[in-house]
Amino acid sequence: MSAAFEKLPVSNLRGVDAAPSTTSGPDGSKLIDLSWLAMLAWRHKWAMLAVIGCALAATLAAYMLAVKQYDANVVLALDRNDQQLVRTAQTDKDTAVDSPTVDTEVQVLLSPEVATAAVRNARLNTNPAFIAAGAPDIAGPLSIPAATAIVRSNLTVGRQGLSYAINLGYKSRDPAVAASVANAVADAYVSGNVQSEQSARSQDINMLRTRLDQLRGDVIKAEAAVAAYRAKSDLVSVSNDSTIAQQELSTLNTELASAKAELAASQGRASANAGENGTAVNSSPVIRDLRTDVSRLEVKLAEQSSVYGPNHPDRVKTQAQLTTARQALSREVSRASSGVRSDISVDSQRVGAIQSAIGSAKGRLLAGNNASVRLNELERVAESSRQLYQTFLDRYRVELATRGTEKSKAQVIARAQVPVRPSSPDLLVYMLGGLIAGIIAAVLLAMALEWRERGLRTRAETEEFTGYEVVSSLPDIGTMDEPDFRRNDALGVPDFVVEHRESPFSESVRAIWTALKIGHKGQLARSVGVTSSIPGEGKTSTAIALARSTALAGRRTLLVDCDMRRMGTTLALGLRNRPGLVEVLNGQARIEDVIVLDEASGAHVLPLNTELTAQSDIMHSQATAAMFDRFRQEYDFVVLDIAPAIPVAEARAIATMADLTLMVVRWRTTQRKVVKTAIRELDRAGARIFGIILTQVDTRSSAVLSEEMAYYQYYYSRESRPN
Repeated sequence: MSAAFEKLPVSNLRGVDAAPSTTSGPDGSKLIDLSWLAMLAWRHKWAMLAVIGCALAATLAAYMLAVKQYDANVVLALDRNDQQLVRTAQTDKDTAVDSPTVDTEVQVLLSPEVATAAVRNARLNTNPAFIAAGAPDIAGPLSIPAATAIVRSNLTVGRQGLSYAINLGYKSRDPAVAASVANAVADAYVSGNVQSEQSARSQDINMLRTRLDQLRGDVIKAEAAVAAYRAKSDLVSVSNDSTIAQQELSTLNTELASAKAELAASQGRASANAGENGTAVNSSPVIRDLRTDVSRLEVKLAEQSSVYGPNHPDRVKTQAQLTTARQALSREVSRASSGVRSDISVDSQRVGAIQSAIGSAKGRLLAGNNASVRLNELERVAESSRQLYQTFLDRYRVELATRGTEKSKAQVIARAQVPVRPSSPDLLVYMLGGLIAGIIAAVLLAMALEWRERGLRTRAETEEFTGYEVVSSLPDIGTMDEPDFRRNDALGVPDFVVEHRESPFSESVRAIWTALKIGHKGQLARSVGVTSSIPGEGKTSTAIALARSTALAGRRTLLVDCDMRRMGTTLALGLRNRPGLVEVLNGQARIEDVIVLDEASGAHVLPLNTELTAQSDIMHSQATAAMFDRFRQEYDFVVLDIAPAIPVAEARAIATMADLTLMVVRWRTTQRKVVKTAIRELDRAGARIFGIILTQVDTRSSAVLSEEMAYYQYYYSRESRPN
C-alpha cells in the first residue's frame, strides 16, 4: 500500500490557512477568543435571553418596591470681591477667592455646626414631617444631635465644575421636607457667615483697643527719653546734621584765617620797617621833618666848620642843635619800629587765642556728635513707636467704622424648590444595572451549559483534540432553510446532494473527495472507509452522499455496505432481499450479479442483506482483502460504509483494509472521550485515519464560527449577482 496513505499529522495538513487571531499575546497565543464567545452566545441565546429577561423583570419589580427619594438643591455663589465697605491701605488689596477656598467652604457646609444651626433655626427636631421622613420608626420629637445626624446623612455638597458656585442638595422621602431642609441649611450657612464676621470684628476691635493702650504708653516713654537725653547732652536742636559747636567752629576757622592773614601782614610790615629806612619811618612826617632839620644842621655845621673853629660858639651851638636833632630822629625812628613789633605781638596773640578756641570747639563738637548718635537712636525708636501706634489707630478707626456692615461671603442664587419627580431610584440606572447583572448571569449560565457539553464544537478544537485534520464540516441541512429537505427520510441527505448540486452542503461533500485528490494525479486513496465512534453520528448518510457526489463528478464509484449489524446503506437505498457482500464472500453469488446501479447518481452499490453472527470472521478473511483489491482496480473510488469503531470489532478490521479511513464525528454531540477511544482503537488496529468529518453542523452557529459552509452560503446566495 502506498506511503501516501500513511497517517498525516495535523501540522502537515493545516498549511497557511491557520492565521493568528488579531487578539494574540506575545507568544502568538490567543488572549481573547472572540469567535468562541460569539459561538457561545449564539448557541445558548435563548437561555441567555431568558436569564436577561428574568433579571430585567426582577429589577423592574425592585424598582417598583423601592422607596422613592426626592432631591432638592440650593445653589450658592461665593463673592470674589472684598467685603470691606471702608477701604484703607491695609485692606485695599486683592482678596479674590481661590479654588482651595471654595473647597474649604464645601467642607464648612458639611460640618456639624452648620447642620446643628439649621436644626435649631428651623426647629427640625420637632417638625413632624421631618421626623416622619428621616426617622419613621421614632414617635415624638428628636434630640438635636439625632436630628443633626439625619440632616448630615442626607446632605450632599459639591462644587459645580471649576466655578465659584456650590450646589447643596438634600435627599428625603418627602419632597417638601427636602426643599425646606436644603433652604434651612443654606440660610444657616449664610447667617453663620455673618455672625462669624461680626464676632471676628468684635474680637479685632477689643484686641486693637488693648494694643493701642500699650502702644500709647510706648510712644510717651520713647518721646520722654528723647527729651531727657537732649537736655542732658545740651543738644537744644539738631538741624541738617549741624550743632552749635559746628557753627562756632566754622566761625572760628574763618576768624583764624583772618588773624593769620593780619599776622602775616604785621610781620611783613615789621620786616619792611626794620632800620631807619623802613616804610613806617619814611612815611612819618615827624621823622621826615627831623631828617630835614638834621640835614639842614649838618649843612650849616659844615659851612661853619669851614669858617669857624671848633670852639666857635655858633659852631658849638649848631653842633649841639645837630646832636639834639639826631637824638630826636633816633627816638622817633625807634618809636615807629616798636609800634610795628607791637602789632605782630597782638596779631600772634589773637591767632593763638583763636586756635585755642577752635580746639575747645572741636572737643565740644566731638562730644556733641557722640551724643547725637544716641539721640538719633532714641528718636528712631520714638518714631517707630509713633508709626506703629498710628497704624493700629487707623485700623481701629476702620474696624469701628465698619462695625455692623458685615456680609456673608456667599449668597444664595437659587433657592430649593419642591421637587416634582423622585431622584432615586433611577429607572434607567436600575434597568441598566439589571441588564448588566442579567448579561453576567447569562454568560455564567452559558459557560456552565458549555462546560456540561462534552462534544467537539469547532474545526480548530477538533483538530487540536484529535490531532487530525478536519477534512470537511457537513452542515445540518435543516438549519439551511431548505423547504424541500426531507429530514425524516433515510435518503433525505443523499437525495439532497443529487437535487441541490450547488448547495453549500454539496460543496462540503465535494471538499472530502477533493482533499483526497480523487480523479487527479497523486490521488491519495482508491478505497476509503467511513466510520464513526458510535451509532447515530451520520456516517451512513455521509458515505452515500460522498459516493453519489463522486459519481456525479464523473468518477467510477462503488459504495460497499460493510455495516453487518445495521446495514444502513442497504436499507436507505431500498436494496433489501437481494444477495450482497456476504453471498459474494461465501461464493454463493458473483460480484457482477449483486452490484446495483444507483440511478440517481450513477454510482454502483454493493448491498449487505445477511446479518453475520457466527460467520462474522469472514470479514477478516483473505477473500475480503482480495475483493477490495479487485475493487481498487475496477473503480476510481471505493467507499466503504463501516460500522462504528467502538461497539463493532470487525469494523476496525475492515478499516485496516481500506487505503484511508475517514472518522465521522457529530458536531457538539459525540463526547470527547468517545472520539478519543475510537481513534485509539483504530490506531491500535492499524487503520490509517486520514481526517475527521464533522456532521450536522448548525449553519447559524457555524456562520458565527466562520466555518467554511458560512462562506459557501454567502457565495451561493449571491451566485446570480454580477461580481
